[in-house]
Amino acid sequence: MKKMLALVLSLVMVFGLVGCGKNAGGSDNDGSTKLTVWYWGEQEIPGYKQYMEEMAQKYSSETDGINVEVVLQESDTLYSALRTAEQAGEGPDLAFLWGGTQALDDVWLGNLAPISDYMTEEELSCMTASALSETNWDGKQWGFPAYSVCFGIAYNKQMFAAAGLDPENPPTTWQDFIAACDALKAAGYTPIGSGLKDGYLPGWLAVYFGAQNYDDPNEAIKPFRLEESYTDKECSQWIYLIEELIKGGYFNEDIQSLDLYQGQQLLETSNCAMTFQCGPYTASIAEKMGEDVIGFMQAPVYGSGELAKSVCVGQQVFVMPKSAKHKDQAADFLLFLAKKENLSRMYELTNAWMPTVDFDASSLDNEICKNVATWMQAQRLYDYQYTYPIGWENESLCPVMQKMFTEGLSAADAVNELQDGINKWAEQNANVLEAYKIWVVK
Repeated sequence: MKKMLALVLSLVMVFGLVGCGKNAGGSDNDGSTKLTVWYWGEQEIPGYKQYMEEMAQKYSSETDGINVEVVLQESDTLYSALRTAEQAGEGPDLAFLWGGTQALDDVWLGNLAPISDYMTEEELSCMTASALSETNWDGKQWGFPAYSVCFGIAYNKQMFAAAGLDPENPPTTWQDFIAACDALKAAGYTPIGSGLKDGYLPGWLAVYFGAQNYDDPNEAIKPFRLEESYTDKECSQWIYLIEELIKGGYFNEDIQSLDLYQGQQLLETSNCAMTFQCGPYTASIAEKMGEDVIGFMQAPVYGSGELAKSVCVGQQVFVMPKSAKHKDQAADFLLFLAKKENLSRMYELTNAWMPTVDFDASSLDNEICKNVATWMQAQRLYDYQYTYPIGWENESLCPVMQKMFTEGLSAADAVNELQDGINKWAEQNANVLEAYKIWVVK
């Protein structure tokens, strides 16, 4: 069904709509141009590697003398590889970074060139304003959305039913979520499967729970402007909730020996009832295991702020290194990716999509994707992880929360250490701190 739908859409779009994009011709190069694109995403939305390889081949065949080389990056070296290359003046023409401040950090470090210097305002307007705003700084656009990622909780409907839970009405509040964990545990299931070894889980948990007591993103980043202490309840209540999950014994026993994505795969092997996951990955699992087996729900609500009502969505982005040798061609390749016929291919392969203004949710044929699109259209979109400093996450949040799992560090002590981490981050990153003080999150 999906393949047929994508084929029909592609044929219609090729002969009709052109979507984003410049005329790919008109290059005055001599045939020796090689466009180097570093990308990530296969780990998060399986099928993205094939998509990028197909797009590189297609663009190369449709343009005059430009050959695109796409290189899949590893999660652990995604940032260090770019920064090392940029220091040597040998960065790729395009790089892939996680969105929001996890991309803006390299803007503030001076590693990137603004994409808006190589695209017109009209060309950029093919993307939604909210998606662009995540990486807009100082009046310029620094990131170009690669795809939207909705963070939710994937779950096994059959295990829910066996535990006496309603699989079609998963828990929406924290109290009900804990009750569901207890019921699943009593029925002999591991309630939550995940992996802690690579240190990414703490940042994911922050996405779901870190900002639910705030009304606005600009309030949520007050601690990083040194305007509020992280020890205040509205900042740190979620740390106590994670402690509740740990003490309840709801995670898999081998969580410390698994990486994040290895832990997520426990759902696929029926070794856990739930896992923190992104929508496209869950949709792909549901296609294999059955939509009657796999469901996808939003994070349970505990907070009193308006952001508790938001859906956890962020944009992964392409950025342009300052040392890129072919910036105009790189910008053109990004607009090529955003053409309608290429977007249909992305969805066919990955169950993901770009946040274009003319995105048509009626074209989706996967129930989980349909639900995610409905949430995104009806609710505010926000990703807490993409508004706090990546340096604080790496140097403070991740190791502190790992100690909660491995050493039994109390939530109270963890919160104090997190505030100490903010102070240390501010001392070591004065320029980024100043950027935070004047940054307005839209």
